[in-house]
Amino acid sequence: MDLTTFTSIFSGSAHKPLSQHRQVILDALVLLNRQLQSRLMADEQGHERAKWLTDFLPAVEKLEQEILARLNQPTLTAQPKGLVLSLLQTQNNLAHLICRLAERLTYRPPRLTEDLQRSVEQLNQHFASVVYSLKSGVAKQDRLGIAGFRKQQSRALLEVNQEVKIAVDELRDMISACKGEVFQHEGELDPLDMALLLLSLEDMDDLTLWIRSMVIHMQQL
Repeated sequence: MDLTTFTSIFSGSAHKPLSQHRQVILDALVLLNRQLQSRLMADEQGHERAKWLTDFLPAVEKLEQEILARLNQPTLTAQPKGLVLSLLQTQNNLAHLICRLAERLTYRPPRLTEDLQRSVEQLNQHFASVVYSLKSGVAKQDRLGIAGFRKQQSRALLEVNQEVKIAVDELRDMISACKGEVFQHEGELDPLDMALLLLSLEDMDDLTLWIRSMVIHMQQL
């Protein structure tokens, strides 16, 4: 059996499509962040469903199938299958939460008190810093991985983990404070506005948990 025939029997590593899967999700986080930033400046009408959201899940699912296919085929080198599957599931959970929160942003903007609006604006700004920290940190780690600098790559992931942890913890504190403020202004808010805002805050809170989980799983891999 010649080398070409031999190697054609085996699939490639799952790491490349897993990284592409993660990149699609990071790009979607950036687009979600843009929606959040413009949310309070919108008019009373709801937004149409964004094109990126229509394309997002099919792209995620296609890469997921490629990852699973590679994991289920023989490989020339051993793959940490359990860790890859854990990270894939974490990334999928993050993808579905992104979709859920983005869909909520297609509803009309809530009418808020001035104090509550300022709190939500500050919250959205901090969410942007979490997304930036995550995306730039992962990009740095990926560059080092391509270059083959394993020690620097490991150190970069440790730094990403720490930076994201700090930013996420601060964001979760802000989300908790914002929820408390919503209940304080309960009598001044339309019940539907209050419900939608609380659901969006819950989604953002869940997003922070999966972002943190993703970074931890990346470090283990």
